[in-house]
Amino acid sequence: MSPSLKIIFRIVFITTMMITNTGIAQDTYGLFAAFNRYNSGSQAAMGTSLLSSGSATVIFLNPAGMQFLESSQLAFTYLKLEPNLDQRHMSYAATYRFGKSFSLGMGGVTYLVDDIEGYNADAEYTGMMDLNENLYVFSLATSIISPFHIGVNIRVANQSIHGDKPVEGTAYALDYGFVYQQNDWFLLSMSTQSPFKMNDGERSLPRLRSSIELDLPFFKKSQGAALQLSLSTQTEFGHWTTGVLGTHLQYPFTKSIVGYANIRTPSILLIENEIIDSDLGYYTQERWGVSGGIQLVVMNNFKLKLEMTYLNEKYFNQQITTIELMR
Repeated sequence: MSPSLKIIFRIVFITTMMITNTGIAQDTYGLFAAFNRYNSGSQAAMGTSLLSSGSATVIFLNPAGMQFLESSQLAFTYLKLEPNLDQRHMSYAATYRFGKSFSLGMGGVTYLVDDIEGYNADAEYTGMMDLNENLYVFSLATSIISPFHIGVNIRVANQSIHGDKPVEGTAYALDYGFVYQQNDWFLLSMSTQSPFKMNDGERSLPRLRSSIELDLPFFKKSQGAALQLSLSTQTEFGHWTTGVLGTHLQYPFTKSIVGYANIRTPSILLIENEIIDSDLGYYTQERWGVSGGIQLVVMNNFKLKLEMTYLNEKYFNQQITTIELMR
């Protein structure tokens, strides 16, 4: 077998394993909100699409998206909830592309909550607790099977609960993603999010994300202007599928300054497989989102991106600040 065929065989094998994978995990407590509950910036304001993001944080949604980034990127985000709660949510991501064929990425999410009221299975108060969750993501993507781009995520989560009965837990999961690109203006993407196994309930559902994205003609396009549309869906297996329509508008003010904005519609219920109480259902929470940013060219051809995202939800509003360095 030739070296190229060996590489293709390995990719097909890994992809098959990922498709059939439902999550390799140990029992842990809690919801792993660090990954499953909150978002990471412009992708959320676009409906988890790829075209508008241009951010290393895309590894949290679809690792294959690394193939559409600059050669190297480093991003930091900080999320704030309103009404203000004593919760801290920070994330970071770094990606590096080897030529046009391969990309590597790594990132992490830290989620801290102080003074949580603890209850047991009988709804009895057990005292105050502190929660500390750390998620680590290792990503690999390749484009050697053009026009397909394939990506793999390995996720490791560690959770510590400090209270009357301290708890330590570690869990693992494997995700996959792919993007089909046609004529530089059409993208079809799909990715999985395997659940972390938990010993009390299963609120962290396995997810399947997909999007159809169009990069439409726009004046000054050769200079960096862009008008993009996406229709994104997210399936919570066994429960429901929601859809979001997103728009991205980008305009170059000068050769060194580019501004952009993302706007998304509320989540629309497309398919419901299981009847649930709409007052408690997750799909009713996401309403609308908007993000805006500016990208500056600084010394030695580095690019600096500053971005603010606001997501309106049923119970909490999210404010996400992103700082990113690209080259």
